[in-house]
Amino acid sequence: MHIKGIKPIHFFLIIIILLLMLSLCAHYYLMNDQQIIKRFNDIYAKSEVWRHTTWLGVLSVQTPCDNWIMQEIIHEVKPDFIIETGTFLGGTALYYAMVLEQINKNGKVLTVDIKDSRDKKVLGSNLCKERVEFIKGDSVSKEVIDKLSERVKNHRVLVTLDSLHTKDHVLKELKLYSQFVSLGSYIVVQDTYWDLMPSSMKKELIARGWSVSKRGPLEAVKEFLKTNNNFKIDKSKEKFLLTWYPSGYLKRIK
Repeated sequence: MHIKGIKPIHFFLIIIILLLMLSLCAHYYLMNDQQIIKRFNDIYAKSEVWRHTTWLGVLSVQTPCDNWIMQEIIHEVKPDFIIETGTFLGGTALYYAMVLEQINKNGKVLTVDIKDSRDKKVLGSNLCKERVEFIKGDSVSKEVIDKLSERVKNHRVLVTLDSLHTKDHVLKELKLYSQFVSLGSYIVVQDTYWDLMPSSMKKELIARGWSVSKRGPLEAVKEFLKTNNNFKIDKSKEKFLLTWYPSGYLKRIK
């Protein structure tokens, strides 16, 4: 075929480009809902917007959708204590404390980290001084567990895990902290998405100094649920589709 004014080689290139565009369109058109959701989560992670997500000026390395769901859970459970492992700069603990203040006038956030890296805005916050208790230590150490056990005894408790993201560590936390969770409340395992992250993205983060384990929180959840039927995955908490805690919202049912 020859079209006046267009050389055969140009016509051939146009056909190739059109075929590539059709192939690309077909690829996305044929993706099922779960593949689209996964692709969007990957795009969100790669954008690194999470490195600049703050609550009242303090970094909170969470998706806004997960933080919103945590607000719904806090309202639903009405805990006396929220136990958080992995304080980092304290932005998420500050957020939990502000929500809890509206739900339970005596509620407290107990946040655990192996080192104190809290932002000065957190340290200077009157709300944090009143409602957030920082516990320095290894989250799976006997000393920390004993301290928490004494503190939350006979109270309604919600737990969220966000410390070292290796399978072994998270599994230890699940076994130790599940004892604190009240009936109808949750133990929320954060960053289960890291197990699903594309390998190329993992390598990129590792090259930048991030600690990304090949076997992480999601594997720990699966292993934990094999031997503990007191909890079930609550998929309704993933309703916003964007989540870094897929299969990580564990509700105590008995």
